[in-house]
Amino acid sequence: MTTSVSRFWLRVNKAGTLAPMLGPCWTWTGYRDRDGYGHFHFQGRKYLAHRYAYTQLVGPIPAGLVIDHLCRHPSCVNPAHLEPVTPAENTRRSEPAMRTHCIHGHEFTTANTYYRVSPTRGVRQCRACNADAVARYKARKRELQAA
Repeated sequence: MTTSVSRFWLRVNKAGTLAPMLGPCWTWTGYRDRDGYGHFHFQGRKYLAHRYAYTQLVGPIPAGLVIDHLCRHPSCVNPAHLEPVTPAENTRRSEPAMRTHCIHGHEFTTANTYYRVSPTRGVRQCRACNADAVARYKARKRELQAA
């Protein structure tokens, strides 16, 4: 009979993607959500696979902290690639926060950037792209009024 712990490790591929300077990712091969995070059921509860692996191999996750993937692979459960950090620090380290330019190539500078909510808890927006969108909206509105 297999235990829940052994069932968990049957779904881990330890020869996963190689993360620079960290070694191989241990890839979760079970169910993953649309963002790539693995899920595992244990004693009638659903756990995120990386959090389950961390608690099994390292210990409890300190209160108020979340687990950050240093390798940037959400399906990785290698505890050497996981670090408990504050939610704010996790957001600062996220891929969107690391971008230096918007999708249209404008640089995110202090003058060209605004936040929909706040700098620590919001969506970063490009002022140049927003100005372009407003100009297109106004032009379309003028066209409709003229017609």
